[in-house]
Amino acid sequence: MDDFIAIYSGSTVDAGFIKKHLENSGIQSFVENKHDTTITASWADIKPVVGSVVLVKSADFDKADELIKDYLNSRQQSE
Repeated sequence: MDDFIAIYSGSTVDAGFIKKHLENSGIQSFVENKHDTTITASWADIKPVVGSVVLVKSADFDKADELIKDYLNSRQQSE
């Protein structure tokens, strides 16, 4: 079984865009929604720090990290 590692944590919206960007580049990824997880567990943090976490295979970490940096930099430049 492949090991997955968290590569991004932040808003659920950004996590969704990052997941799609990674998949378009051939990298399998998953989004874990921390807010939904806490609600399902019957408790919720009053001030959640992280909305979602993007996970990738550990073997894809370096390539995914570069793609995410490029994506986030392009977003900042367009603002």
